[in-house]
Amino acid sequence: MNTDRVYMLAADHRWQWEEWCDARSMPRTRIAEVKRLAYDGFLLARDRSAAVRECGALLIDEQYASPVITEALKAGVNVGTPAEKAGSFPLAWCEPFSRALTGAFVKVLVRHRPDDDREIRDGQWAKLKALQTWCHGAGKPLVIEVLVARRQEPEEEFEASGRPAMLAGFIGEAYRRALAPDFWKIEGTPSKEGARIIDAAIAADSWCRQIILGKAADLDTIHRWFAAAAGSPTAVGFAIGRSVFWEPSEAFLSGTRTAGQAAADICANYLRLVDAWDARRRN
Repeated sequence: MNTDRVYMLAADHRWQWEEWCDARSMPRTRIAEVKRLAYDGFLLARDRSAAVRECGALLIDEQYASPVITEALKAGVNVGTPAEKAGSFPLAWCEPFSRALTGAFVKVLVRHRPDDDREIRDGQWAKLKALQTWCHGAGKPLVIEVLVARRQEPEEEFEASGRPAMLAGFIGEAYRRALAPDFWKIEGTPSKEGARIIDAAIAADSWCRQIILGKAADLDTIHRWFAAAAGSPTAVGFAIGRSVFWEPSEAFLSGTRTAGQAAADICANYLRLVDAWDARRRN
């Protein structure tokens, strides 16, 4: 995976689509169709953008997109797969690694709060170390996504400084435990100081980089996160999904948009983010 720039379309959402389908009495088998839409949108973007051809990546799951992964690998797409059981806390695996992690890189999502029970935190650290060992043996880059939930903290303060401090603490402890992924997949912050705190923590290991995740945010919010990260040398791109594909995919499943139209919209949304990140680098 390119370590200077990463434009990742993250389409490994599983429980979110399961809830969406269940709420509408729609068979879960249709989730495979939205995975195909994400892939088709990515291919359209790759055809149109040299930046995507060079630095694009697709994150998608074996559970609903196994045929897509096979096709993507044959097509030379930098495609990765998730290790975690969708929605799990504490961290649990979806399948044995050899069955679930068939892509070119591996992503794992871990939910963390420093005030969680020590037993839970220690168990998650052990699992992450085991996954890192497997990835090293398999020669696959590792992406660790860290989600830090707000509890009683005031929202604005938490977004600007509380979460960045907790992320920095988690990253520092990871390094002390000899856990150093190729990429940290990090929640964005609107605060330049918050972004600086995260960047400094990641930079303690010169190998590691960060990519900013989307949390289904609107594009204006994402642009603010990109701007805050502009001074962060470790920030090399993004890994964003629902902000790109959710609305077009909903429209397709609801019958108000064709597959071709939805894929074209996914492509356009994705390329807007690529352009936004490149503009941030130029500025």
